[in-house]
Amino acid sequence: MKLEDINDIVKILNENNLTHISFRNGDSKISISKNNLSNFQSGVNAESESETEKQVPTSEYITSPTVGTFYVSSDPESTPFISVGQKVTKSTVVGIVEAMKMMTDVLANKDGLIAEILVSDGDSIEYGQKLFRLS
Repeated sequence: MKLEDINDIVKILNENNLTHISFRNGDSKISISKNNLSNFQSGVNAESESETEKQVPTSEYITSPTVGTFYVSSDPESTPFISVGQKVTKSTVVGIVEAMKMMTDVLANKDGLIAEILVSDGDSIEYGQKLFRLS
């Protein structure tokens, strides 16, 4: 499979608003998920990425420290750790990730204002996945 073929598959994923695509051509097989796509694109198509960055203001994100299930509060009856519009500091707990019955606090690790919550309570998340957008 050629690099151009991979770029075409990535374009199909983006143009059709898909989150996952698998493609097989003879003995070659490729599977791409949108969660990991940003790292992939930066290496494959850096020129297009830099043009996009010029057009869209860069945002800071709080990302997942691990794979697991994301929770917005310490238990179902508690209020969420944070909400849109709330100020956070580097040490603010913004959620919890459960993996194999182990709970891991998600820290903001940045100072800012929560502009958008990108995941819901109980969502399965991946390592490095964007959870919150800061403004």
